[in-house]
Formats: sequence, C-alpha cells, structure tokens
Amino acid sequence: MSNIPLSPDLNIQSCFDKPDPAEWLKLTEAVLNGAPFEKKVVTQTLEGIALQPIVDRSVVEGNPLADTTPGLFPYVRGTHSAGFRTRPWEICQALPYPTASEFNEAMVQDTARGQNSVLLKLDESGCTGTEPGEHAGQGGTHLQQVMDLVEALRKVDLEDLTLHIEAGASAPAVAAALKQSGIVVGKGSLCMDPLAELMVRGAFPMDLTNAWKLQAGFVGWMGDNLPGFRSVGVDVSACVNAGGNAVTELALMLASAAESIRNLTERGLDIDTIAQAAMVKLSIGSDTFMEIAKFRAARALWAKLVESCGGNEESAKLYQSAVTASWHQTKLDPYVNLLRGTSQAFSAVLGGVDVLRVDPFDAPFGLPDTISRRTARNIQLVLLHETHLTEVVDPAGGSWTVENLTRELCGRAWSQFQEIEKAGGLLVMLQDGSLRSQLREQADKQRSLLAQRRSIKVGTNQFSFPEEKKPAVRQPDTRAVAADAWASLSELKSKRDALAVDLALEKLSKTVSMPGIEDAIAAGACFSEVVSTCSHGQCTRVNPIEVGRLSTDYESLRDRMEAHVAQHGKAPCVLMAQMGPISQYKIRSDFSQEFLKPAGFVIDAEQSFATAAEAAQAVIDAGAEATVICSTDATYPDLVPEFAKAVKAASPKTVVLMAGYMPDHLEAFKQAGVDDFIHLKANNIHVLRDLQAMTGVAQ
Repeated sequence: MSNIPLSPDLNIQSCFDKPDPAEWLKLTEAVLNGAPFEKKVVTQTLEGIALQPIVDRSVVEGNPLADTTPGLFPYVRGTHSAGFRTRPWEICQALPYPTASEFNEAMVQDTARGQNSVLLKLDESGCTGTEPGEHAGQGGTHLQQVMDLVEALRKVDLEDLTLHIEAGASAPAVAAALKQSGIVVGKGSLCMDPLAELMVRGAFPMDLTNAWKLQAGFVGWMGDNLPGFRSVGVDVSACVNAGGNAVTELALMLASAAESIRNLTERGLDIDTIAQAAMVKLSIGSDTFMEIAKFRAARALWAKLVESCGGNEESAKLYQSAVTASWHQTKLDPYVNLLRGTSQAFSAVLGGVDVLRVDPFDAPFGLPDTISRRTARNIQLVLLHETHLTEVVDPAGGSWTVENLTRELCGRAWSQFQEIEKAGGLLVMLQDGSLRSQLREQADKQRSLLAQRRSIKVGTNQFSFPEEKKPAVRQPDTRAVAADAWASLSELKSKRDALAVDLALEKLSKTVSMPGIEDAIAAGACFSEVVSTCSHGQCTRVNPIEVGRLSTDYESLRDRMEAHVAQHGKAPCVLMAQMGPISQYKIRSDFSQEFLKPAGFVIDAEQSFATAAEAAQAVIDAGAEATVICSTDATYPDLVPEFAKAVKAASPKTVVLMAGYMPDHLEAFKQAGVDDFIHLKANNIHVLRDLQAMTGVAQ
C-alpha cells in the first residue's frame, strides 16, 4: 500500500522525484550498446528537422506561438474561439464521375448520408477550356453549358450544403453559368487560380497579364453576385503529390498567395478583399505530428503574410481546405489506403482545418464505387461523432512536440518563402524549372528511403500480400463522353440565336470582363467558346511539377510479374536454402522473404538443410528459378562456395542469392556463383528488378 496521503490538497508533483534528463540519457545509451544516440534515437524528418524522442517544457520557452488563445491572432490554435464545438469542419468529398447525371446521382446519395460539403470538379476539357476531345470525362465531370450545371446540381438543397467548384480556366464562365441557372446556393468556393493550373498542367490559356486583370474583375463580380463564395485560390496541394515536404508546401502557399496579392492589388483590389476571398488548399501527408503542426503553422504564416501586407485581423483568418495526398495511396494492398486515410484525416482534424476531403481507397484505380465512397465518408463521420475530438478546443495545443514543430515549420517555411521571393517569385521558379527540380529531388529522396526500406509502405515494400484481389479498374469512357458532349453541343447550337452569340463573343473579345462573359453565357455560349475568346489565341506555358505516387516503382514490379504469370501460368519460385537449426537461419530467412515478396515471387520456405550439398540438391530437384542461402556469418565461408558451385554446375540459370553481406568474402562468393546479396543496406527495387530479369520476367 502507498504511504502517500490522499487529501484534497494533494500535490502530485511533490510525491515524485524530479526527472533527471541526464539519467535518462545514460540509461538510453546503455540500451543502445554504444550506438550513436543522435543516429539511433533522434529522427531526421524529410523537412530536415531533428525530432527528439523526448522533449520538455524548455522547447516552448520563448515560443510566442505556444502562448496564444484560440480565436485570436495569429490563430495558431484556430480561427474560432470554440474550435469545432459549435462549428465542425466541412465533410467534403469529390465525386469525379464523367457526366453531370452520374455526378448528380452520387451527390444525392452521399449528401443524404452525412456529407455536407460537395466538390464538383470539371474534367480536363473543362479545366483547360477546350472542346470535348480525348480528355472528356477524365479527372472530373464534363460540363460545357448552363444546362449541364443544372443537371449536375438538381435534387439537392444547396443552401444547406457547402458547394466547392474547381473549374480551372473555365471558372469565370462557370460562375456566370451558376448565376444564369437560377440555382440558389449558400456558401462555397469557385476560385480562379492561374498559378495552380500552371503548376500542375504547365499551361494556362491566357496571357498572364490579361489573366490577372480578369481575375481582379472576377473577385469583385463574385463578391456582388455570389457573396457566400470564395474566389481567390491558393492551391498548392500538388506539392505533396510531387514529393514535396511540409516546409516546401507551406513556403509555396506563401509564395502563391504573395504572387496573387501583388498582381491583384496592382489591379485595384485591396488586401482585405483578397484575403477574405481566399481559400488555401493543402494536402495531408503521412507524418501525424508533422501534419498537425503544418496546419497550425499555416494559420500563423497566413496571418503574418496578411499583416505584412496591411490586412486587418479578420483578413488574417485562414480558411483552409485539406485533402488526403494521393502520393501516399497504393495499388498494392489497396485496402490499407483506408487506414492511411483515417490517419491523415485525424491529423487534419487535430490541425484544425475548415474543409476536409478523404479520397476513397480505390482512387488509384479510377472512379470510386458506392462502398469506397461510403467508407471514405464514414472515416470523417466516425471522427466527428465517435471520437469526441470536437469536445476539446485545439486538442493538440500544449503538446510540447507539436508546439515545437509548429515553430520550426513557421521559421523554415518563412525562410524558404523569402528565398523564393529573392529568386523572383513562384512564377519564375515555374518558368525556369527550378521548382520542378527541387520537388523531384525531394521525391527521389523519398523513393530512395522506400527502396532501402528505411521507410515503410504497408503492403507495398513490407508485409506484402500478393494474393490480394485488387478492386476493379473503372475508367471513364472518354470517347462516349465526348460523343455525347458533341451531340449536346450540336443541339445547343441548333436552338440558340447564333447571331446573338456571335455578337456577345465579339464584344467579349474586345473587352475581356465578367459582364462580357455573363452576356455571352446568357446568349447561349458554351464554356470552351468563352475561354477561347478570352484567350485571344494566347497561352502561358511553364515547366510543371511532376505529380505522381510514391509506390509506383513497386507497382511496376508487380505488374510485370502479373503479366508473366498470365503468359506462363506461374511466377518464378525462390527456394529458401535454410541451413542449420532454426535459430541459425530464421532471422535472415524471414528478412529475405519479406524482401522478395513485393515483386510477387513464389517463395518455398518449407525445408531446412543440414549440409550445403543437401540444400543444393533440393534446389536442383525443385527446379527453382532462384534460391537464397540463409545461415550465419560464421558458417558462410564454408557453406556458400560449396552450395553455389553445386547449384550453378547443375543449373547455370538458377539465380543464387545470399542473405547477408560480408565484404571480406564478397569476391570469393561471387566467383563461386552468388549473383546478389540481400541485406539491410541493399536497394530493394534494384535487387528485385534484377532478379525478375534473371528469372525471365520481361522488363
């Protein structure tokens, strides 16, 4: 029994000795058996931040961001004093179906089941302002005219929902069509964001000088005609999907916002109008603590930028949208994407985002189905209704680790933002390709860590399950969508007053403005005609960033193996030549099996062998395409040469691998017939790619 007196005045702190960090360090170093503390215990993040295993109050001393109040400048702890208690985040979902009717069907279903925020994203044709062609219905919904918009948004009370529309270069035309349609809407966003289009697509169908002029008029028009909608986009979510880290994403957020503020203020808008019309969109990465800190840092950085530009405290409140990063989704063991989405959504909620979008687990395969949409939506509903996260204002506040990371991110992101500004700004970095190179370097670093298995993608480079049945691939039939779109356009053109359309477009050509776009849409012009007229045949081009997914190298390995199996009926077999008692080979055998599984090889690990001759004979008798000898460094000098020579003599094409790496014996083992080595520092991708080639799997 404890002798501690339990009384109302109990001082818990007085009952325990004061922790001694030096003692803890001494105990930890003893556990490490002489390994460097900084290397083994301190984590170096992708952002270059040294993440300490234990932090104390000293890390927040002198940190002004750690001593702030929710709802007050600089809004690190949220822009609302009550957090999510009275105003939860928006539960958003993209419905990337190719036709307006398919989009509407999904929207009606999902908004009746908990979704309260809808994303309508136009397809490639719509976002680039081109006529329906090979990209019709790809990446979003094909809309070309007012009635398409009416069809997409019918049967739902949009006053009770938040409607976000991503329309790329067609944003002004879609805004005019939304007004023309008579659809009653409440709040949402319909942003014009030339920089985001340039970053991802490498082109924007206007000269930028004219584009900024149009955007200035667009922001004013939206304030008058759709006052509940945000119209200034600061979308840098593609950064993470190109391999960028949290510091770079935040720096790009600032650079994109600064570019827009400069150009729009030069054209008559004030900073408060711009900031209060802005929506920032970021992706959610996989590092939970880093992501929580990132969304908190984003608010502080935005507040500092707006304050520096002369904006008021209301304008300094950031409205941020977050989407789970496609960079981290996988085609291998795809149901794990559900868990990734849950972890990422949790980070965003604790970070205090305003709009949250969790993409379905089968997004890498194309169009989602009803079940994948439901599970993605229910991730948010569980977080909202079952975890009680909304009961605490800023639940991450006060965490020394999170507070310290928030400060680190703010400092590093602001410094990188200043470097971008010194280099001429975001647009210059896109033009000269330096942003593309920078993000490619960060992406290559992540791919290297994955290939070395120093970072793990469950089901991809570790804990693989090649037998898993993949979801069906559902891609839009772009030819059918284009054919239907052309038929619809032909019908539109046959019924509209051609002279009125021509006059409206001619007037718009002379003076590109929102009133002119509104008149053209009212006359019956389609979106591509409006964009083409506004562009005057001009197009701004830059070097876009390279958006992708981290796991594609592993997916290519599996694709090649599946093609091989389809042609030959089976995958190559790797027999584990397990030598000696189980304690002698098990660790290396287990490691090697996990090392080989991602490529889809059949692995035979049923037997162990007493001698090298016995193991070699088993490999020969089995007709295995490859074998891995597993034992200890002490036994290898005797076992490996005998085993490898015997296998190669009887079956020269059989690939011999060794689990382990002994530099002093490397050349001797190679001369005996060992083709490659499986060990901690081996590049998993390179070894598996070579092994596939050596076992007859076509490259």
